[in-house]
Amino acid sequence: MQAGESFEEFVVAASPRLQRAFVARYGVDLGHDALADALSWAWEHRDQLNEMENPTGYLYRVGQTSVRGNVRRRRRALLPAEEPISPAAEPEPGLHTALERLTDDQRVAVLLVHAHGYTYAEAATMLDIPITTLRNHIHLGMKRLRRHLEP
Repeated sequence: MQAGESFEEFVVAASPRLQRAFVARYGVDLGHDALADALSWAWEHRDQLNEMENPTGYLYRVGQTSVRGNVRRRRRALLPAEEPISPAAEPEPGLHTALERLTDDQRVAVLLVHAHGYTYAEAATMLDIPITTLRNHIHLGMKRLRRHLEP
């Protein structure tokens, strides 16, 4: 949390970012569970958030830990159905399936940067990983996507 920022302001700013990351990594159901658990932890430990350098990244780790047991039992993330914003924005056929074939790290990195418009620095901070690691996940993820989507 930034100096002078209330807990409510922090939650309003951090929730959409966390939700995008959790849904990209775990799918809709587990993603929402991870978000709820992370925000619950944040409320219980809100005084500690003031002292953290990267509270959003920490909450991302809290959410990951909270759904760890459920992740082991499922085979792949259930991503939201593809719904084009407009006919001109219709996604590439097979994109949804190709995204599901990526590793969790690759999928969340690619979606945050290329679908949600995060900068590399923002995504790396959100995921609490070095930018070089993020770049590696994006590079490998895009390579796999191209391989699955090319005719």
